[in-house]
Amino acid sequence: MSHPARRILLNFLALLLSLGAIGGAETLLRLFDIGPSNRLFLPTRDHRELTYAINPLAAHRFFQPQYLRHVPFDARFPADKAPDTVRIFALGASTLVGFPNPPETAFPHFLERMLADAYPDKRFEIINCGITAINTFCLLDFAEEVLSYQPDLLLIYAGHNEFVGPYGATTPFVYFGDNRTMVRGLMHLQSSRLYGVLRDIIRRVLPEPPQGRFGLHLVTRQVDILDDAYRAAGDNYRRNLETIIAAAADRDVPVMLSTLVSNLKDFHPLRSACSELGGLSTANLALRGEQSIKDKLGQSPYCAALHFELGRYYYERRQSTQAQQAFVRARDMDRLPFRAPTFFNQILHQLTDDKDRVILSDTEAAFRAASPQGIIGSELITEHLHPTVYGHYLIARTMVETLAPEDASRHWGQAELARLRPYDEYTRQIGYTLAQQVDRRNALILMLKQMPYQQLPPMLYRQITGLISHQIRDIPHLSSAEIAVFRSKGGDRFLRQMLEFATPGERAALHEQLDALFMSS
Repeated sequence: MSHPARRILLNFLALLLSLGAIGGAETLLRLFDIGPSNRLFLPTRDHRELTYAINPLAAHRFFQPQYLRHVPFDARFPADKAPDTVRIFALGASTLVGFPNPPETAFPHFLERMLADAYPDKRFEIINCGITAINTFCLLDFAEEVLSYQPDLLLIYAGHNEFVGPYGATTPFVYFGDNRTMVRGLMHLQSSRLYGVLRDIIRRVLPEPPQGRFGLHLVTRQVDILDDAYRAAGDNYRRNLETIIAAAADRDVPVMLSTLVSNLKDFHPLRSACSELGGLSTANLALRGEQSIKDKLGQSPYCAALHFELGRYYYERRQSTQAQQAFVRARDMDRLPFRAPTFFNQILHQLTDDKDRVILSDTEAAFRAASPQGIIGSELITEHLHPTVYGHYLIARTMVETLAPEDASRHWGQAELARLRPYDEYTRQIGYTLAQQVDRRNALILMLKQMPYQQLPPMLYRQITGLISHQIRDIPHLSSAEIAVFRSKGGDRFLRQMLEFATPGERAALHEQLDALFMSS
């Protein structure tokens, strides 16, 4: 054998030995259960019955330790599915967690109760797999796992985090470019126990400096509607969903996709490409009228803020079609894309057109039908994209009504949709109280205050002032014990601090009302 050939063979053998050593180390780590588990569900014993309980650290490989998103509820199900049980897994991110409202108000909890009403002879297990800030890249592995647990339906509400979640174009977490093949390769590496152990060792030896709290402010990288990364996000979104749908089809499991909703009318874009405003704010331009806005749009056609102000102009004059179009452009051109753009819903429609066992629940259409002038705003969305509790009720009801005529539900019996109850009855059953509403409203005020605007838009001041007024309206209806708890958390002091967002005239009146309210309680 020639010298070069021998060297190639020796190098090849060295590579095989290295790979063998790595494989052996990985096998030993898994055998002795060393290192963090990547599974979404972990086997456990519950009164001697084998059950699967959700792994609160399932998303560990997608985030830095200080930003790790824990599962906020204890989802579990028996390993052996009873014959009369319908098992549905719901996959998604913070909308499934109910944020910023309590987790029990998320739509999977409404859905479980509604399906039980509509199909009284069946028992339903709705297993909520929602984890804040994840996207469809993260769902790929989770979907593959849950498909092994005898599901009758896979339900997916996901898409808002394709840019800002792990591997996305603007993510503050794990980023590895826009090439899906490269990202999937990294994900396979991250899923190894050896990677997890080595990562933890490195973090102990070389700890990262504190990065501050988790929040929207972490996202600083911007993307333009014309950027390649913008289109790549849509391509990856489509291909990830296609992969999940194909995996479900291989197991003959139907999939329900839901269109995405976000706040068009009442959420000002976070970042805009506005280069030719002559020192004027977009709000001041709006005061000059439609033509002034259009003139500036001729110079800055991709200015999201200008499109938003044009939408407000049309909305106030009940020119609904023009308003909807302008608001959609404003959302799609926001350079901090927390809200899924229009073409994501187009992808969802395309993935469900003329496809067996893939169902579309058109949440967007339902929200538009329930919104003034058919334009989605703060009536159904709390801030930029998370539904109100009534919005969650509407998502669940739309899903039940969509499922009723589908083949996916034919084994459940005839749907008795007349048995579905009003919103108030379901919230009472879930246990959503006025005290919770008041508590979470303070959290919403804080979130709005901390929105990562470079300069807070005037409408945000009005929204916060309106929420304070709602607090003043609702707090007198709490019990004295509930008011005491609210005050012990500093709720009354917080509301007084937030009065800085009110106009001087409103501030004085609201201050008097708060004083009267808490002096009498």
